[in-house]
Amino acid sequence: MKKVTILAIAAFMTTFSSCSEDLLDQMPVNTITYDGNATIKSEKDMQAAINGMYSEFASADALATDGIILGELISDNSFISRRNDGRFKITNTMTWTPSDTNNDFVIYNKMYDVVSMANMIINSELEESDVVKGYKAQAYAARGIAFYYLASFYAANPTSGVNQEYGIAIHTGEYNPNAYYGRSTVAETYAQIISDLEKGISEFNEATVNKGYLSATASRLMLAKAYLTRGQAGDYEKAIQYADEVLATNTTIVASQLDSYFKGTTSAELNNQPETVFEINMSVIANPGVNRSISAFYDPYGAKNYLMFRADYVNSIAEGDIRKGLFTQENASETDDPKGYYVQKFTQTVDGTNFTGNVRVLRLTEAKFIKWEAMAKLGQGAAALTELNTFAAERGGVQYEGDALTAILAEKRIEFLGEGQRFHDLKRNNLGFVKTSNVEGNISSVPADSKLFVLPIPSSTLNLNGLMTQYPGWGN
Repeated sequence: MKKVTILAIAAFMTTFSSCSEDLLDQMPVNTITYDGNATIKSEKDMQAAINGMYSEFASADALATDGIILGELISDNSFISRRNDGRFKITNTMTWTPSDTNNDFVIYNKMYDVVSMANMIINSELEESDVVKGYKAQAYAARGIAFYYLASFYAANPTSGVNQEYGIAIHTGEYNPNAYYGRSTVAETYAQIISDLEKGISEFNEATVNKGYLSATASRLMLAKAYLTRGQAGDYEKAIQYADEVLATNTTIVASQLDSYFKGTTSAELNNQPETVFEINMSVIANPGVNRSISAFYDPYGAKNYLMFRADYVNSIAEGDIRKGLFTQENASETDDPKGYYVQKFTQTVDGTNFTGNVRVLRLTEAKFIKWEAMAKLGQGAAALTELNTFAAERGGVQYEGDALTAILAEKRIEFLGEGQRFHDLKRNNLGFVKTSNVEGNISSVPADSKLFVLPIPSSTLNLNGLMTQYPGWGN
């Protein structure tokens, strides 16, 4: 079986897992071995590299599982049931350290693996046919998204006003096993993210094979998110511009479609839907399986069915809200006090086979919330609140008044609960959180300036790369 091979790149200290849980061990695709000297010599080679790049995204350590779960656990949304087998236990208690070899943050390595593959494609000197231009646009989009996730988890918030020298390590050139890189500033980090995502918009990737490939629409949505996050002069206007571009030619999902969209049991109901902008493709032979599939954590009868949502919050959602039907206490553990809820957004069995449902990463509806948040920050709160209330009414939710930003974040929490958004929403807006129940350990309140909003660089990286610096407060 062929598979992508990426040697450890000293610049990032990335690693390539050969664990049987890694999606790549199951990929029946033509892929390419890259040792730093290989070149892409044909469109077929580039297609193989593209496959490898998406396979890195599809790892359970990246966007197929961990990238979503971490966005829920490091927040006030979810907790790990007491019947867990140890997975995510450290994240649940928020007691991780840089040197902990059992931490849950392998996403650091995986996102840099995506960057490595994207660099290989972008820097190829292959003659640029329309096909090659499309592949390169996807690679730019992928690199921008990988850098965005790395910045979101491992860099200071751009609008916090503190520690702005702590961005992420950025390398966009050829592979060099002897090169080391320190942190860029936060400003440099977001400039690179925006530059990459702009290059991800091309006429040659406006229409992709399916939603498992990064289209120009995906780049536009991520650009809106990046501008909203950076928050410099003119950025909120840019966020609105790109959100409007996404919404102009696409129709978002309505309340009556939500149940089928999330809880359907056939690929026709779940995959490649108009609401989806980007999803991780899964198949019978290409999926993380029982140990790491996100549905194994979310499903009431999954093998790892211990990712729960706090009862006091779920119970606070209006009874007439259609989204409340996405929650269930069926098979919830009686050892938890109070008993938590499952959110049914990642179907375990599709077409009669387990773990084959695609994992949604980007949805069209997020463009609306990006636009409304940007409007509120530009002093257009009244207009944003009017649009938000129209949306909430369609979902059967409550009507909001008062501070527009508070209302927008409250409604977004309901709409995207379980989809990995909450951590990023809190951090972007410099907000702390309180775990109101089911607290394991001593940490229940996290202030906005806590180091917990910036994950530590792994000690292994610091020990190998003398130019890399740890975020203040974490040590080594």
